Amino acid sequence: MTRLIIITVGLIVFFGTGLALVTFVLSNFEELSTEQAEVLVKGFVPVDNITFPVNSGGVLDHYVAIDMRLEINDVRREGEIAAVMPRIRDEIVRDAHRAAPKRADGVESIDLNRVKERAKASANKILGGDVVTRVLITRVAKLVA
Repeated sequence: MTRLIIITVGLIVFFGTGLALVTFVLSNFEELSTEQAEVLVKGFVPVDNITFPVNSGGVLDHYVAIDMRLEINDVRREGEIAAVMPRIRDEIVRDAHRAAPKRADGVESIDLNRVKERAKASANKILGGDVVTRVLITRVAKLVA
C-alpha cells in the first residue's frame, strides 16, 4: 500500500512538472510571436570610374577603368556610406596604385577577382566591420595612357 502511494505521488509530481514546463514554453512562444523580427534589406552603392594602371615591362602601358557596385548588408546605411564615399574611393585608388592587381596568366590587364576582393576590404576598412558583403563589376574599359 505504501508503495502504491509513493508511485501515485511520484506520477503526480512528474506530470505536474511536465505540464508546468509545457505551459511556460507555450507562453514564451506567444510573446515571441508578437515581436516584430528585424529584416535587413541589402542595397547597392555605386562606385564609378575607378582607374587602375597596367604596366608592361616596368612602363605604363594603359589604364583600365571600372565601374562597380558595393553590395551592402543594410539599405538603411546608404546615406552613411554616401557621406564617406570620397574616403572609400581614395582608399580603393591608393590600394590599386600601391599593389596593382595584375593578372597571373601573363595577360596585360588587371585581375578582376583580386580587384573585387581588395575593393571590398578597402570599403570595409573605412566603414568598420562587414558592411560591404560583395562587389559587383558593372563596366570595364581600356584607356590609352
